[in-house]
Amino acid sequence: MKKAIALLLAASMTLSLAACGGGGGGSSTPDSSSGDSEVVELTYWYSWTDKIQENNINLVNQFNETVGKEKGIHVTAEYQGTYVDLHQKLQAAYISGTVPDVTVMEIASIKTFAENGVLEPLSPYIERDNIDMDDFYEGLLTNCQVDGTWYGLPYLRSTPILYMNTTLLEKAGLDPAGPKNWEELAQYCKTIKEETGAYGLSMYSYIWVLEAFLLGNGTSVLNPEETKTNIADEKSIEAIQFFKDLKDQGYIRCVAGADSTKIDADYINQNCAMWFTSTANLSNILANAKENNFEVNTCFIPGNGQYGVPTGGCNLIMTSKISDEHKEAAWEFIKWMTSPEQAAYASEYTGYVPSRKSATATDRIQKLYESTPQFKVALDQLELYGHGRPMNPGYAQASNEIVAALDAIWVNGADTVSTLQETAAKVDKLLAE
Repeated sequence: MKKAIALLLAASMTLSLAACGGGGGGSSTPDSSSGDSEVVELTYWYSWTDKIQENNINLVNQFNETVGKEKGIHVTAEYQGTYVDLHQKLQAAYISGTVPDVTVMEIASIKTFAENGVLEPLSPYIERDNIDMDDFYEGLLTNCQVDGTWYGLPYLRSTPILYMNTTLLEKAGLDPAGPKNWEELAQYCKTIKEETGAYGLSMYSYIWVLEAFLLGNGTSVLNPEETKTNIADEKSIEAIQFFKDLKDQGYIRCVAGADSTKIDADYINQNCAMWFTSTANLSNILANAKENNFEVNTCFIPGNGQYGVPTGGCNLIMTSKISDEHKEAAWEFIKWMTSPEQAAYASEYTGYVPSRKSATATDRIQKLYESTPQFKVALDQLELYGHGRPMNPGYAQASNEIVAALDAIWVNGADTVSTLQETAAKVDKLLAE
């Protein structure tokens, strides 16, 4: 187990056990407001701050005041940093026996943790309570199963999309609906730079967005069996060279994967007109745009002859090292958090896509899409072109190698073909371990 999870967490900082949050497998505590009755105390771990943190806290409070109060369950939400931080802490907590009851988990990590016994199978609960899995969008379910068993339910799920400062686009005389393909994307970048002085696009070396570029060019980072990489095939080289050429021409800005925050500064200061990031950032981006006096639109990730996009975000999982009483209570919490009304609330509050079709049909989401159509773009992209993410345990470390190659090519001017060929050899070895 330690070796397998270490592959997933290869890029992480060394973790001290003392950094773990509270445990979840402990005993119930008396409820002072209800006499002799006892309340099952659950611990819930989540990632990210800002609107995402607010959403988690709000939903936990709503659960505690309604279903939790009715069924004698109280949930304490604990922030654990990024997904990588949380996964590190969960690994250590599992070894020490102080796991949370419920936690978010980045979708590509489900298989590694499930195969090593950290996750409780949810299939028995889903079957017992007749949860309609067909109500979840198909593109979100790939990373919820391992060998036919459900280990997670879609929670805060996303796709990358293209964001555009339409104030700059209109200044450059461009259609604010945005580019539909690579040819138009290149023309937008050139025109924006020449007409406004801003970069057409600011981007960083990001494996998730690269997955979208490759899907949109008829290939993928890994083969279907996840045993070999396609990173050095003709279509992958074409995709990566496309952005290198735009950077070399001065039309776009490329920064290293470790410098991703520079993209935020670029768009906020209107030093770029377009940028790629998650739909989960939409609420914050709209607020930043309003504060800095520019308008924002969103569109699909432009493709080259086709569209394709990976899904991302997190599922809710139950840990295995908790009592049966806690498992039943944890399931009640997971079931409530992923129900249509809560899925609609989370989508409106954050910008994540609604995970369920019935959530999209609610008045809350229909009114949101009518008033702010930027929110609907990611859902349309998901429904038509969504794909799962690789779950090979070696993919996290392999991703680091690919990001390093993108840094070398896009930022430091390395040769595309030879760099990707060298990277492919390293990635294939990691996938086989």
